[in-house]
Parts: sequence; C-alpha cells; structure tokens
Amino acid sequence: MKRVVLMIGVCLAVVQSPAWAAALTPAEQAAAAQKAFSDAQALAGGASASAAAGLSGNAAANTVNGFNSTYYQYSNTAPEAALFQGGNGSTQAPALNKITSCANDPANPDKFLQQNCDAINLMAKNPSTRPQFQITYDPSFTKTRAIEANSSTLAANALGFVDQNAIGAFTGCTTQSQTTPATQTIEVCHEGPTGSNQTCRIGRSVVVSANTNYQCDQTTRSYESLKCGRIATATCTGGGDGCDRGGIVPNSWGGDMSTTFTPDGAGNYILQFGTIADNYWGGWGAVYDRTMTFTIKDVALISMFSLVRAAFDDWLLVSINGTVVYVGPKGGDRLETFYRKCTGTRRACDGFDPGPFVRYCATCEGSPELSTNWNIGLNINLKPFLKTGANTIFVRTIVAGYGEGAIQIRTRQLCPITCTASTDNQCQSLEARAL
Repeated sequence: MKRVVLMIGVCLAVVQSPAWAAALTPAEQAAAAQKAFSDAQALAGGASASAAAGLSGNAAANTVNGFNSTYYQYSNTAPEAALFQGGNGSTQAPALNKITSCANDPANPDKFLQQNCDAINLMAKNPSTRPQFQITYDPSFTKTRAIEANSSTLAANALGFVDQNAIGAFTGCTTQSQTTPATQTIEVCHEGPTGSNQTCRIGRSVVVSANTNYQCDQTTRSYESLKCGRIATATCTGGGDGCDRGGIVPNSWGGDMSTTFTPDGAGNYILQFGTIADNYWGGWGAVYDRTMTFTIKDVALISMFSLVRAAFDDWLLVSINGTVVYVGPKGGDRLETFYRKCTGTRRACDGFDPGPFVRYCATCEGSPELSTNWNIGLNINLKPFLKTGANTIFVRTIVAGYGEGAIQIRTRQLCPITCTASTDNQCQSLEARAL
C-alpha cells in the first residue's frame, strides 16, 4: 500500500548579520532573532493549514484503494528462478539482456511495472549520471571562511570596541590553528584466487568464483560394443590351361637330332624329336642312340605331357629321366642287340650265328629286320616322370638294312593366375574415435 506522509515544513529565515560592515548591540541581536522566529512560525502555520485541507474528505482513502491489487500478489517462485538450475546455471547472459532491454525498449505505460526498469537503469548508469556539484567557490562558504579567519576582530566590533586589544574588550575569541593528526584506516577487501580453465566431460563452461567450491557433477566412462568390417576382395585373372608353352622353358631343349616345338592351334604344343621320313639310317642290327634335354620351370603347372606318336623302322625304345616308357613295336622293358653261339646242329660257323639279334624283354628275342615302317599313334602319360628343372628323353632305334626313328610329345600347361587384393575398410570412423 502507498503511504501518505504529512510533511510540516519549518522555514527558518536566516538573517545574516553584516558583521563585517557594522556591529550590532546585544539588544539589536536579540530583536533580530525574535523577528526571524516569528516569521518562520507564521510561515509554518500557513503550510500546516494547507496540508490539513489536503487530508480532508476521502482523498487519502481513494488514493490507497485506487491501487491495482494484482501488483501485490505473492508467489514462492520468481520467473527468474529457472535460470538458477540448481547452481549450475549462468545468469550472466539473461542479466545483460535485461539491462539492454530496459535501456533501449520503450517505457512501460504502467508506472508501477516500470519501477523494475527504473531501478535497473539507476544501478546500471550510476555513478556516471549522478549530478556533480562544485562548491569550492560558493559565496556562502567564502564569507564563512572570512569570519572564521577574523573572529576576534568581528566579536570586538560587535560589542562596541574599536580596538580589540583595549581593556575590557572581547578577548574570549582567539584565533587558533589546530592540527588534526593523521589517521590510519584499515580497509579489508576479499579477492578470490586466480581463476583457471576447468574442463568437465559434461561440456559445461565453468565460471570460477572465490565463494564457490566447484566440482564436476560426475565423470562417466562408458563402453559400447560396435561392429564394423574390413572387407578384402581378391580379383584374379587368368586360370584354365593352354595359354603357355607347355611348361617348357623356351629354347631350353637341345639334342643330337632335329628338335621342333610348335603349337597345334588348340592350346597344345608338339615337341618333336627326330625327323619323320624314310630310311635315313642304315646297317644290320645297327643301334642309333639319341638324347634330348629340356627345362621345365614348374612341373606343378603341367596339365599334359603325353607321348602321342612313334615313327620308326625297325625297333624303338623311349625313356624319360631313366624310366622306360615305350618299347615298340612289340612292347617289352628293354631294347638291345646280342649274338648267339653256333650249336652242333646248325651249319658250321666261326662260333657265332649270323646276327645280331634283338632282345626286348628277359625272354623275348627277335630279328632286327621287321620289314615295316611303323607310324604308331600313342597316348602315354609322361607327367609322373617329369621334374622341375632339367629333364632328359632318351631314344634308341635299331635298324636292319635301312630305317629311321622319331617321336612326338603333346604338352599343355595350366595358365598362371594373377590376383590383386583390395580392402574396403569400413572401420575408419570408429578407429578415429579410438585415438
């Protein structure tokens, strides 16, 4: 509620005595003081009557009852309490916004509600807007200092003495200089410790105050199970077979008769040792041994190595790396010539039958002359007898009269496989978080 204060003003009329012009007698001084009191009493009496008239009737009651009752409603929670947040909130930004709003926004037409901004503006702008007064040269102070500096002379003149030193003159007032000793004052202020940046995992910016014991609400380390993949992809080219020179290192073959190595157009290569022709060797039971060598870079890559043709007259043996793989035309496990001694039942001789003869197994014998040019198609797998590195093929031909000998081998190799690997790392983002 508003309070109505009745103020009764008492005006004091101050009559300044021109002591520096002419001194007053004690009777004159008493008359002047009485007149000043009478004038002030009359003035105060008039003001009292006027104030009493203002209190008559229902003026005061109307003023008190005219207030809006909603202005005096009480609440336990101010709107600004939400900014506190249990001690973790920051009121700095809202306070600055309120100061700016009160300074720049239009005044509230409701004078009662405007009091909030009036108080804020007063605190924000003081003392820069407080009125300043310079009273150093005020005339009243100047005259007072003159009286204080010459008090004895003025007192003597006021009593009617021309000479202030005459007998009976006023000597009660004397000019004295009084020195006030210096005083010491102990003033205490409180300053908080030097602030430092504090970091909490909750990510809050902490403003350090000397009167607050700060600590993080809590520090939490959590674990989570995440899955990601690193996908390796292999891309391979090649494979199959029939795309290389049969596994034989080019130009590594060599022998003591004609050797050729040519493709057949179907991914195979034909290794031919000897010449397929007629009667280029001669003799009776004559033996012709021929050897061919070649190099295989990787026997595991050989997919075919087969003896497919034998062309000869009269007998032929083929071995590879010391193993007999073919004896023709009658089979067997060897091929050699020998002579037989004459017996008593046969015609006379010099101790041996005409020969030589051919032996192609332990108990198998025959004449060197078979009177046939053989050209036999075969399919004998030679892979089990091969090895990585140097290999040797041996061919023996036995001729009676005239003859020849040659073989053909069909080869084929697995094509090499070339692979490249690539990795799709889908874990990069998680790996970066773990650093």
